[in-house]
Amino acid sequence: MNAYYEIKLMLKVMGPFLTTATNPHAYGVDKSFYRNRDGKLTIPASHIKGKLRMALEELVDVWPKVSQQEIDQWFGQPSGDEAGSYEPLPGKLRFHDMVEDEAPAGKSTAQRTRVTINPVTQTAAENLLRTVEDPIASGEVATFVGKIQFAASDAAEAKQIAEALRTALVWLPSLGAEKSVGFGRLYRAQVSDPKPASPAQKPLAFKAGNELHFQLTPQEPILVGGVKNRRSNFVESRLELSGGLIKGALAMALNEAFGVEPLSQKIDSEQAELYSGFENLARRFSDVRILHAFPAVKGAARPVRRPISAVKHGEKIYDVALSNQGIPMIEGNAPAYFIDWKGWEPYEGGAMPRRMYVTRTAIDDVSRRAAESQLFTYSFMEAVDEAGNEVAWIGNVSFANIPEEMEREAVKQEFIEAMRTLPLRLGKLRRPVDVTLNNGYATPALPSKDVIVDGTVLITLQTDAIMLEAEKVRKLKPHEDLEKLYNEFWREISGGALALEDFFAHQGFEGGYLYHRKLGAVERTAAPNRYRPYYLTRAGSVFKLKVQDEELAKDLLKRWLKTGLPWPEWAQKEYGGYQREFWENSPFVPENGYGEIVINLAWHWEKAI
Repeated sequence: MNAYYEIKLMLKVMGPFLTTATNPHAYGVDKSFYRNRDGKLTIPASHIKGKLRMALEELVDVWPKVSQQEIDQWFGQPSGDEAGSYEPLPGKLRFHDMVEDEAPAGKSTAQRTRVTINPVTQTAAENLLRTVEDPIASGEVATFVGKIQFAASDAAEAKQIAEALRTALVWLPSLGAEKSVGFGRLYRAQVSDPKPASPAQKPLAFKAGNELHFQLTPQEPILVGGVKNRRSNFVESRLELSGGLIKGALAMALNEAFGVEPLSQKIDSEQAELYSGFENLARRFSDVRILHAFPAVKGAARPVRRPISAVKHGEKIYDVALSNQGIPMIEGNAPAYFIDWKGWEPYEGGAMPRRMYVTRTAIDDVSRRAAESQLFTYSFMEAVDEAGNEVAWIGNVSFANIPEEMEREAVKQEFIEAMRTLPLRLGKLRRPVDVTLNNGYATPALPSKDVIVDGTVLITLQTDAIMLEAEKVRKLKPHEDLEKLYNEFWREISGGALALEDFFAHQGFEGGYLYHRKLGAVERTAAPNRYRPYYLTRAGSVFKLKVQDEELAKDLLKRWLKTGLPWPEWAQKEYGGYQREFWENSPFVPENGYGEIVINLAWHWEKAI
C-alpha cells in the first residue's frame, strides 16, 4: 500500500512581483495581485505547477534523473478526444496555493503605470496605458510558503520527487506576470525533505444499520461539474456534489492508495484482491448508494430541493400542487413560477456558497504566451456564504442494495475506514475536503407527512432522474404535453398501483464529455459520429399521483425512499448493453444519487392556495 508524503515549499521573490487576479483590488487598477479568501497575497497552485512542469520538460533531455513519462505521472496529462480517451488523467502531485508568510519591510500600496509604445511614432500607443498594483517594492523580498502532497510506493520515490522539484526551482529565473520586464525574480527557494503525512482521523463508534450521513467541507475553493458553454469561455460550478462525484473520488483514493493505474480504473469484484483490507467494499462498490451532498450552513439539517410547484405572489410563497383550479390564480393574478421567479433559490434550508472567480489561460510551449482559444474564467465555490457563515455539504449513504446482513455490515465498516483514512479530493482540481461521518440519514430541512394522504401521493425529485425516452418525446405533436408519457412511467414502475393525476416538471439534456466517457467509449468505433445525450427530468419536479392499490403502493414508496426511483424497462435496455454495468454506460443511476425523492412534503399543505 502506498504511503502519503508532504513536501513544504518556501519561495523568496524579489519585487516588483505580480500574480494577476481576475478582479481589480482597487478602483482604477488594471492588474491586481491575486489574494486568497483571507486577503493575503498568493501565488496560485496552478501557476507553481505549470512553472515546475515547464522547467522539468526543458531539462528532460539533459538531466537523466527524470523522464517524460515520470513528468506525465507526476503532473498529469490532458484528456479528451485528442488523447483518445475522455477519462481523467490526473497527476500524482497535489499542489496547494503559496501564501505570503513574511511581508517585506518595503511592502507598499503603491501603483505602477505601464505603457505600450507605438512602433511607428515611438510614442505611447493609444488606450494602452495600464495601472498595476505594486505591493512589493523594487529590491525588497517577499516570502511565500506552500506544500505539495502525494502518494508514493516508498521513501526512495518520495526523495526522487523532492530532488526533481529542487532542480526545477534552480532552473526557474522568475515567477508571475510581467517577467519579460524583470518582475518576479526568484531570489531563493527551499524544498523540504518529504515527510509522512497520514490523513487518518479519530476512530468513531458506528451503530449497526443500513445508512450513514456525511458532511464534506472543502479546504480550498472548489469547482465541480462545471461545463463550458460553447458560446462563452465561462465555467460555473454546480451547487451540489453529486453522489457519482463523491463515489468516483473515493475510487480514485483507493486506487492511489494501492498503486492501481490509471486512477480512473473501475473497482469491482474482479480486482477486489488488489485492495487488501477493503475487499468487501471493492466487491460491492457499485452497490453502495451515495446521495448528492447539498450545501447548508455548518451544523444545519440537510437541505430539501424546493418543489417547482412553489409560486410567488408579492412577497409571499405558495404551493399549487394541491390546487383544483385549472389555472391557479392568487387574488385574481397569475403568480410567478420558478422559471420567472426573480431570486429563486433551489433549496429550502440550504446555503449559497460565496463565489470566487478565477481567470486562467494555457501557455503555448513554444511561444510561452497565452495559447489560442485557451482563456477561461472559472466560478469556484468557497466553504463560506456571503455573510461569512461556514458552509458544509451534507449527503447520505445507503447500503440497502447489499442483500446479506453480514456482508452489508462488512462493506459499511470498510467504507467508513476508507472515508476516514484516505484523502478525499473533489472537483476539477481535486481539492482536498474534510469528511465527517455519522449514523443514520441526515435530518431533512423540511418535514414530510405519511407516504399516502387521503389516497394522494406527492413526489418531489431531489435529484435529476431518467424517466422518459427521448425518442418518444421527439415524436410528440406540437400540441401534446408529456402527461401520457409520465403516466406510462409511473404505471410501469408501480405495477399499476399509482396513476398520474397532475405534474409540474422540467427537463434537460446532459451529454458532452459524459456521453463520450460512457456510451461513446464503446460506440465510437462502430458509430464514430453518433451522439446520444441523456434526457433527464430535473430536480424539483413534482408529481401528483392517485393510489390504485394502497398496500402495494405503500411498500413501493417506502422502498423508493431508500433506493431511489427504478429505471423503466426502456432505460434498462438502452443502457444495459455492451456487457457493461449500467453505471458504465450512464452516470445517472440511483447508486450515484440520482432519482432521489421525498414524498408528501408538509410544505404542499401548509402553503396551499
